[in-house]
Amino acid sequence: MTITGSLSAATQKNLAGSSKGLAMTDNTLVVGLSEDLGGGLKLSASMVIENDTARGTYWDRGDQVVSLSSPSYVLTFANTRSGGNQGAALVAPANLADDQWTSKVITREAIDVVSVTIPFSTSLSASYKYIEGKIGTAIPAAFGTSGVAITDSYAGAATPGSVTQVLTGKYSANGLTVVGQFNSSNFTDALAAATAAGNGGVNTRTTSTDLSVVYNAGVATIGFGYDSPRRGKPDSDAAATLIGLSVPFGAATVGVNWGKRDVASFMQVAAQYDLSKRTNVNLSLGNDTQSGTSGTNDQYRLSLNHSF
Repeated sequence: MTITGSLSAATQKNLAGSSKGLAMTDNTLVVGLSEDLGGGLKLSASMVIENDTARGTYWDRGDQVVSLSSPSYVLTFANTRSGGNQGAALVAPANLADDQWTSKVITREAIDVVSVTIPFSTSLSASYKYIEGKIGTAIPAAFGTSGVAITDSYAGAATPGSVTQVLTGKYSANGLTVVGQFNSSNFTDALAAATAAGNGGVNTRTTSTDLSVVYNAGVATIGFGYDSPRRGKPDSDAAATLIGLSVPFGAATVGVNWGKRDVASFMQVAAQYDLSKRTNVNLSLGNDTQSGTSGTNDQYRLSLNHSF
């Protein structure tokens, strides 16, 4: 068993200006387990415990993962969050109170997932994922005017509102990593009706594709991401484009992340200096535009970060 984690202290302002000043941020504990089962089989498990930034608030359960691996396959069960591939292109070391997942460009939800990954070689693999998310059943009206959950907040429940199947192909060699995904979702009648009502009564998309390309050239790392019009949105939904750049200068690294979908966009500019392999100082600046009428909000964070 291993216990790892991170501690961060910062002075910051979030996009809304509601969190401003000194704060302990992004503090986590990760409990990891592994066991050699013999015959090439290995069992691995981990649980993440996260805290809020205000004194007196609770610690919360984060990702939980159990994997059974062999030379020919990896079988994984997890309660985690979606969107890993969409964010892979954002390679700059940004550390902000409101990250890209709070934007209207890309979002993520809690999910329950089982996946099988087949490695064809050291550089090429494919995987299949079965994902449950979005409760989609009646809940107290305090969580929505219709009494139906149409957000992602209650995803991963015992009675899912959506089932998504994902086919993934991955290539990684010589500093280049390319990941492409095809996603297909089925929604419960309640969730489909709620999302259609929220989209002006029109039917919603049930398939999507996404792609990330990251190339580490040594002198710089460049990332490009594409996320097609989203599942659960009308056909008029726009695709998203994501770009990241990270450049090392000895112990320092600077970079920028940018994303845009229709009129929504975000930008993150970051500079990080490594005091050691586990400790760094990070200065990040960011802005975010949610819609054509919302205007642009700014944020910053200067943080001291340590992992153990």
